[in-house]
Amino acid sequence: MIPQTLGALTAFLTLVAPGIAFELRRERRRARRQETAFREASRVALGSLVFTLASLLVLTGIQGLFSVLGLHLLASPQAWSSSGDGYVREHFALVVVSVAVELALACALAIGFDFLLARRGREQASVRQWTAWTEALRLDRPVGTRPWVHVLLESGSSFFGYVRSFTPSGPMGEREIVIEGESLTYQGKPLTGIEEFEKKVIGDTWHRVVIPGSKIAYLRVAYIHQETGELIRDPEHRLRPPKNAPKRSLAVARTRTPLANAGSAEGSSEGGETTGDIDG
Repeated sequence: MIPQTLGALTAFLTLVAPGIAFELRRERRRARRQETAFREASRVALGSLVFTLASLLVLTGIQGLFSVLGLHLLASPQAWSSSGDGYVREHFALVVVSVAVELALACALAIGFDFLLARRGREQASVRQWTAWTEALRLDRPVGTRPWVHVLLESGSSFFGYVRSFTPSGPMGEREIVIEGESLTYQGKPLTGIEEFEKKVIGDTWHRVVIPGSKIAYLRVAYIHQETGELIRDPEHRLRPPKNAPKRSLAVARTRTPLANAGSAEGSSEGGETTGDIDG
């Protein structure tokens, strides 16, 4: 059912927001479970109902205390239910404030309950809801650098190149990674069927290589500074340019690329490309 009016939309958001807040907090400390959309929606709805009812009980108690003093800081549920839209039009500001306070209190109760569960279960660490590909190729990538990867296939063949784009999440069988660069290199059995392995720079012939995740054994990643062409070695200094790096033009820096080597992702190769961005 889709809310057709502003009031219905507001009521819908008020009812589901506490459950969503609770689930988002819980996902920071536990891995996401594979479940149907119905079960997930049911859990959110049930949590929202519990926290909303708890917040209404708290607000009703507070309003009861203030009513003894003759103060009406919140909307009256009894008057609202009996008068309907007339009460809303007459006390519109009070109704808006009451709904906002109830929503904030319900979300606060959800966050507080998550905190209590975390302390009781001694849940200190946060669970990251992203893949190792995203962490290595995007989040850990120092500013001003570009990932150079060694992609080892299950067949034993390898590709070396700069990452252009990749599928950040999902099952491995549905992921893909695209590598490119003038120094794009292939190492493995030739397509002619010869048994001996070969190592060949193919970037001068092929612009990009698309590799399905289902064929990948592992990835090795190095970060190359786009302006200097230097390999960033020290993890503690990844976010700033290499010290004592010679000032060279971008045209000169493009000639410095990692060596496409099965045992190392560093060195030099002619005609390397170091510019470009990574797309999600």
